[in-house]
Amino acid sequence: MDTNRQTGNKSNIVLVDDIPANLKLLAGILSDPDYMIRPIPDPVMALNVINAQPPDIILLDIMMPKMSGYDVCQALKSNPVTRDIPVIFITARDYLKDKVKGFSLGAVDYITKPFEAQEVILRVQTHLKMYSLQKSLQKKTEEMQALNRKLEHENQERRRIEAALRESYLWLSSVFNALEEAVIIQRPDGIIMDVNQAAENMFGYHKDYLKENSPDILHVDNEHYLEFEKRIHESSEHGKSICFEYNSRRRDGTLFPSEICVAFLKNQDEKCIGIVSVFRDMTQKKEAEERLRESEKLQTVLEITGAVCHELNQPLMSISGYSELALMDLSELSPVYIKLKKILKQVDRMSEITRKLMHISRYRTKDYPDCKIVDIIKASD
Repeated sequence: MDTNRQTGNKSNIVLVDDIPANLKLLAGILSDPDYMIRPIPDPVMALNVINAQPPDIILLDIMMPKMSGYDVCQALKSNPVTRDIPVIFITARDYLKDKVKGFSLGAVDYITKPFEAQEVILRVQTHLKMYSLQKSLQKKTEEMQALNRKLEHENQERRRIEAALRESYLWLSSVFNALEEAVIIQRPDGIIMDVNQAAENMFGYHKDYLKENSPDILHVDNEHYLEFEKRIHESSEHGKSICFEYNSRRRDGTLFPSEICVAFLKNQDEKCIGIVSVFRDMTQKKEAEERLRESEKLQTVLEITGAVCHELNQPLMSISGYSELALMDLSELSPVYIKLKKILKQVDRMSEITRKLMHISRYRTKDYPDCKIVDIIKASD
C-alpha cells in the first residue's frame, strides 16, 4: 500500500514506546506540517497498525513489556509488506552488542536516550530521504524490468517475424528465379530494382548491371522505349495490367519478339510503389507459326495438285483407250501405228506422274482396275 496516496505528500511516521511521556516527547520533536505522526504505546497493536497501513519510517523502543523492540523488528522484517520500512531503535541501552544486534535484525539506525531533538530530526529526515530514494529506485527498477520483459517479448516476436520473413523470402526467391519467364521489378520512376535468373539468360546482362539502370537498354532504340513508356503510363492511369507483343533487344544487339505483361504494385492508399514486367521470348512461337503457315500453303498446293491430277486421269484414260482401239485396226508396219505407240508411251508416262503426285498429295479418288480398256474389250469377245 502506498502511504503517500493516503496522506498526500506527508511522510507517515510511527512511534512505538510503552511510556506515554516518551511518545509525547518524540511527537513534539517531530511535529512538522510535512509529517503525520502516529504514536502507539503497545508493540502488538503497533504490528497490526503497521501491517494495515505501512508508514514511511518507524521509531521503535527496545525495552517494552509483552514484546521487545527486537521481536517487533524481526516480525516486521519477516513480513514482505513491511520488511523494507526503515526502523530506528531508540533506547537507553548504549552497549555495543545491543547496537550490533539491532543492526543485524535490519534496523537502519540507533538513537540512545537521552537524545537531542535536533539529532532525532536530522536522522529521521536522512532516513526518510533514503527510503524515498529507495522506493523511487525500486519503482524505476520494476519499470525497467517490466520494460525489459516487454522488449524481450517484442524482440522474440521480432525474431520470429524475421525468421518467417526470411523463410518467405527464400521461398519467393526460389520461385522468382525458377520462373521460365523473365521478371523485371522497377521502382515507380522506372529504375530497375531486381531481375530473376531468366531475365539474365534472356537479355544477356548480369543482374547487378541491370539493377539501378533504366530498362531502355532492353528496347530497340530510345523512340521505341518512349512508346513503351507511353503505353505503361496510360495503363497506370486506368489502374489495370496490360499484355502486348513487343520487340526486345539483347546485350549483343540482336532483336527478338517478346510478349510483355505489366502489373502495378500498389499500397493501401492505391499509390503505385512498383512495376512488375514479365517478358516471354516469342521467337520459337513465331517460328512455329511461320512453319505452320508454310505447311498450310504447301498443303493447299498439294490439294490443288491432287485435284488437277485427278481431273487429268480421266482424259488420259480416254486417250489411252482410243489409241489402243486405233492400233487394232492398223498394221504394225504402218507409220501411224508407230506414232500411236509413241503417243501411248507418253500417256503412260503422264499417268505415272499424276499417280505419284496424287500419292504425295494423299488425294483420294475412285479406284480403277489396273488394266487397259482394250483388254476389257478383248476379254468380252
